[in-house]
Amino acid sequence: MRRANQTSRSKSHWALSIIAVSAGLFSATATTTATAEHSVAIQPAAAPATDLPEAAEVFEHYIEAIGGRDAIAKIKNRRITGTYTGDPFEFKANLQVWWEADGRYHQRVSEPAGLKYDLFVVGRVTWAVVMNGEPEPMGGVQRQELLDTADFTGEANYKNRYKEIEVVRKAKAGDQEIYIVRAVTHAGRPHTLYFATDSGLLIGTRVPVSGQKNSIRDMTVQLLDYKDIGGVLYPTRFVQNFTNEENTKPNEFVFSKIEVNVTDGHEYPIPDKVREKFQSSDDASD
Repeated sequence: MRRANQTSRSKSHWALSIIAVSAGLFSATATTTATAEHSVAIQPAAAPATDLPEAAEVFEHYIEAIGGRDAIAKIKNRRITGTYTGDPFEFKANLQVWWEADGRYHQRVSEPAGLKYDLFVVGRVTWAVVMNGEPEPMGGVQRQELLDTADFTGEANYKNRYKEIEVVRKAKAGDQEIYIVRAVTHAGRPHTLYFATDSGLLIGTRVPVSGQKNSIRDMTVQLLDYKDIGGVLYPTRFVQNFTNEENTKPNEFVFSKIEVNVTDGHEYPIPDKVREKFQSSDDASD
């Protein structure tokens, strides 16, 4: 029975398999493997290196495409509701995200009468709660993945987000010309980003993430259905694949509602157990 099998798997592994949805607002991942369902086949396009723009130009085009720096700066928080279909849930799950411009972040994915996962970021402190259980501090690669996700402006924050950026080549995704950009975070985590050359919009990225038994797997998410929310364009549907794992089906996220600059007073209290863990390892921040 599937539900019984779930309890024997790593809680943090399943939690991390769903965090990338929120990063998709500014840094979601595009599907690139031809063998995966919903995939977008990337085909090389002849483009001499002298014809390629500087990486900063590609990012700046993207920032203007989604609304510009002034419009982005006016957004102080987001509240997202929607659905998630995929592992480890047997049925379509409900999705909620509370997210502040200062990086405080809370994501909840839950079945109406089944599994529930909560993920949190406050400053540099990260933790997960599974099925209303004890909070579990998140460290190592998983912590960095969640910190990257909680970056409120994502790729629009490229100057602070990355220590290296480079346009690798021009290619095609279906009929759409794209720039493929290689970027490396300050923690050394590589990202491959795909930007449409005409619209400037981000159609996705590809990143390595933690898998089962301390393995690393490639995660890809196709970015779809941009909508204007408060003067800024946001994608509202994502199709996520893990490209080097066999017999896995895509996960799909659909944002049915995005609100910005709300005054609901959502709280992000750090549990004592989590605070003590990070303080003892010098990872906590005020």
